[in-house]
Amino acid sequence: MKKIFFGLFLASILFSCNMKERADLIFINGDIYTVDSAFTKCNALAVKDGIIIATGGDDEILNAYQSKNIIDLEGKPLYPGFNDAHCHIAGLGMSLTRVDLRGATSFDEILSRLKKRQEENPAKCLLGDGWDQNLWEDKNFPSNEKLNELFPDVPVILSRIDFHAVIVNDEAIKRLGITPGDPSIIPGEALMKNGKFQGVFLENLADRFKEIVPKPDGKEMREILLAAQDECFKYGLTSLSDAGEELDMINVMDSMQGEGKLKIRLDVWLTPGERNFAKFSKPYKNERLSISAIKLYADGALGSRGALMIEPYSDMPNTRGISVNTVQKLEEYCKWAFDHGFQVATHCIGDGANREALRIYAKFLPEGNNLRWRIEHSQIVKPADMAMFGKYSIIPSIQPTHATSDMLWADERLGERIIYAYPYKELLNELGWLPAGTDFPIEQVNPVYTFFAAVYRKNLDFIPEGGFQMENALSKEEALKAMTIWAAKASFEEGAKGSIEKGKFADFVVLDKDIMTASEKEVPFIKVLRTFVGGEEVYKAE
Repeated sequence: MKKIFFGLFLASILFSCNMKERADLIFINGDIYTVDSAFTKCNALAVKDGIIIATGGDDEILNAYQSKNIIDLEGKPLYPGFNDAHCHIAGLGMSLTRVDLRGATSFDEILSRLKKRQEENPAKCLLGDGWDQNLWEDKNFPSNEKLNELFPDVPVILSRIDFHAVIVNDEAIKRLGITPGDPSIIPGEALMKNGKFQGVFLENLADRFKEIVPKPDGKEMREILLAAQDECFKYGLTSLSDAGEELDMINVMDSMQGEGKLKIRLDVWLTPGERNFAKFSKPYKNERLSISAIKLYADGALGSRGALMIEPYSDMPNTRGISVNTVQKLEEYCKWAFDHGFQVATHCIGDGANREALRIYAKFLPEGNNLRWRIEHSQIVKPADMAMFGKYSIIPSIQPTHATSDMLWADERLGERIIYAYPYKELLNELGWLPAGTDFPIEQVNPVYTFFAAVYRKNLDFIPEGGFQMENALSKEEALKAMTIWAAKASFEEGAKGSIEKGKFADFVVLDKDIMTASEKEVPFIKVLRTFVGGEEVYKAE
């Protein structure tokens, strides 16, 4: 009788186990933010074939699923993988190879860093990124005399923190082949001193110096992308919107995706041009690579006074900034995108640029459309123009750390107009949602800083004490959505990612502390413990 009873018991156990569905991976004992429509939480989830197959309580998941890989989160918070809605992945990879000029408090400090690099590792073309004259005692743009003295034979090209201006030496100017009075130079893009080039160039002309930089070959492109990917995974980023790429880099991305080496999900925007438009006459999409938008520029950056303003700058009344493209050219690109089914994402910093782009968009977009055309940065918007975002369903794409980077000097540029700069809450109220990014490598990669800047409106020194224009701060829930589900929605991918729900990609980030409950002083120091893409662990903290 005992033998019969034991046999029945064993059979019931085996039957119970056989009734469980197999999963590749199970998470239990977590504090999981699903970021679904109700912003619910759970403790456990199951993954199969890179897709979430169930969420729920520990017992619920363990009773229904079995797996050889069960991860005990030990109460740690888990969120949908972070999605940077505006960044430059190739730019990040390249910046890792250049002289880092961020934080330099004088031009002499920049010269010292360059000299040290050239002594340690001589380069045929000396490149640096990240200088910001607003951090110097003398906030005027420098002249290049000292660069010429130190580096008479090697071209030197130093990009400003916003990548909208460069300081170069005379050797670089010589190799580019431009001279004062060159008819190809747009007024205002070349700073002059005593009838000669000062060495500082803005916008389109600054970009032309790329022509003399040795282009990376295929192998170097791969190394650049892999280095950038590692950096992104370290900070919990599983998806990116890459704000403008040329065909050569896109081809390498596509190849690496196919090989399974580039695992991060990429929404890549085309840089306008004949080669790009000939290759992509319609949007292209696979599981990890989407090419369905074009990137345009209406103006430059505020820090270099390239942002296009309606009224002159308060600290330089003889300029209103720079129109990087004519209205005619912007309309031409928008028509191509509209006819070919592409999104449009336009860089707009100044109130003049935002007004211009909004009015151009309105020529193509009917009210209540779902085309999701975007204004990148939406940094300074006249109150009279604000309603157009909602009326034409135009997405304001924001980078919260720009506000906290600029706030210490932006009022010098804008004067009283500062009150309608960085109006994130107002923009959110117009459309009801918005995506957030970093614009790296202009800002730091870490999306936790994005969250901190959006919610607390302070820099990493916790300045200003009461926060910067707090009426435009986002709530914690809004900030998290902007980095996950709303960022996914901005690229038409909310059905596949951005929240932890059945049927979506198993993209997650695990943090050491909960950003939703941590104190203000704790948030900037929160670290990523683990990052998963498609159920695969791509980063684990040591």
